[in-house]
Amino acid sequence: MRIIEKYKNRKLYDTNMKKFITLNDVANFVKEGETVKIIDSLGKDITQEIFLKARIKGKIFCSLKKEMIERLIQGFIKIFKGNTDDFIEILLDLVNQGVLPADIAKELGNAVIKHFNEFEENMKKDIIELIKSTGFVSKEEYDKLKEEYEALKKKCEN
Repeated sequence: MRIIEKYKNRKLYDTNMKKFITLNDVANFVKEGETVKIIDSLGKDITQEIFLKARIKGKIFCSLKKEMIERLIQGFIKIFKGNTDDFIEILLDLVNQGVLPADIAKELGNAVIKHFNEFEENMKKDIIELIKSTGFVSKEEYDKLKEEYEALKKKCEN
């Protein structure tokens, strides 16, 4: 089995050949029937994600017209604005025009939406942690602190 590591700088390193490789190299290994496993810097298996990128790069983008690439980019932007429906519509248009094979459109759509959802969840967690670190508290915590304050205030007045 060929083990390939993906570094944070997006480079792919073939541990067998002990050198950096490209997506085209990955595609060639698969075409030659080699078993390939790709892991990220944390050891997570990202083989399918990289295979999808290699398939897309090798089969689609070289034949896409500039307008189609611009539409895909617009679709990615719409996802980051929270509108997955428009992105899916763009993918369907590309399939209907015969530009994008249906199986690749499905893989691309699922992968992009999955990664966006993970990104969005991580962003929400980061924002909550940031707010907490500034000293802000939730409504429930505020109400509890207010009650405690009022109780202490009454004790001090007596």
